[in-house]
Amino acid sequence: MQVLIADDDQSVRFILKVQLQSWGYDVIICEDGEEALGYLTSARPPRIAILDWMMDGYTGVEICSILKNTQPLIYIILLTAKASEENLVEAINSGAHCFQTKPVSPGVLRSHIDVGKRLIHAEDKLLTQEREIRLQCYGAIADLAEARHNNTGKHMQRISLYTHLLAVKMGLPQEQCEDIAMSSRFHDIGKVGIADTILLSQDSYTEAQRSIMTTHTVIGYEILATVPTLQTAARIARHHHEKWDGTGYPDGISGEKIPIEARIVSIVDVYDALRSQRIYKESWDHEQTLTYMKDLSGSSFDPKIMDIFLRHHQLFNDIFLANQV
Repeated sequence: MQVLIADDDQSVRFILKVQLQSWGYDVIICEDGEEALGYLTSARPPRIAILDWMMDGYTGVEICSILKNTQPLIYIILLTAKASEENLVEAINSGAHCFQTKPVSPGVLRSHIDVGKRLIHAEDKLLTQEREIRLQCYGAIADLAEARHNNTGKHMQRISLYTHLLAVKMGLPQEQCEDIAMSSRFHDIGKVGIADTILLSQDSYTEAQRSIMTTHTVIGYEILATVPTLQTAARIARHHHEKWDGTGYPDGISGEKIPIEARIVSIVDVYDALRSQRIYKESWDHEQTLTYMKDLSGSSFDPKIMDIFLRHHQLFNDIFLANQV
C-alpha cells in the first residue's frame, strides 16, 4: 500500500520515510501542500496520507477540506505541534481522520495506520458489493432490452468477449480492458425506453421512427451516467453509434473526440450484427462481413483500431462460432 508523506521539514520527511519503509510501505514524499494535493487528486491516489498542518502551497487542513467528500476513502493523519482541544476539533471537522502531535511516536503512528487500513478495507468491500449489485440490476435491464429487440442469443456475451480481445490487441492496460469489456454489455440498455411498435417493427423505419430509435443512446446514457462506477458504460451507451467522420449520432462528434471505448464497441457491434440472423435479415458469413467493414474504415470506424481488428479477424470469427445459442 502507498503512503504519502507531506511535510516541509526535511528531517521529519526522512525519519517517517525510513520508518514506513521498514514496515513495508511504498512511500511518496512531498515537500509542500501543492505537490501533495496533486498526488491525492490523481486518478489513482495513495490511500493513506500523513500531512503536516502548516505547509507552503496548501496547509494540511486545507487539503483535508478539499478531499473531504472524495471517493475512494483517503485516510488522512494530520501532523502538528498544536495540541489544544480546539485544534483537534478543527482538524477532524476539516476531514482529517486522526490527529498526531509532534514529535511523532512510531508506535502511535503505526496504530493510526492500522486503523486506516481497516477502514479502507471495509469501505472497499462495501463499494465492491454495491458495484456488484448495480451490475446485476443494470445487467438485468440490458438483458431485457436485448430480449425485446431481437432474438440474438448470446449477443451481449460475444460483444464483451470481442471488446476485451480488441482492447488487449490494442495494448490497453489490463484494468481498462476489463472495464471496457464489462461496460460494453450495456451498450444498448437504452432500448428499454423505445416503444414496442418501433423496436419490434419488421418493416423499414420511417424517418420519424428512425429518429425515435436513435434516442436509445441518450436514454442509455441517462440511465448509467449517475452511477460513478459506470461512467465507461455511460460513454459507450451514448457514443457507440458515432462515426469517425462525424456523421453518426447522437452528438455528431468525430475522430478521437469519440471516446476510445465507444470506438472499439462500434466496430465489434457492427461485426456481430452482420454475422447474426435477425428478423429483418439473414446472417452474413465472416468474409462477406470483413469486405463490408473494410470499406467503412476511416468513415464509420477509427482506421487504426480497424487495422488491428482486421489483423486478428480470425479470432473474432472464433468467438462468434464458439458462442452461439
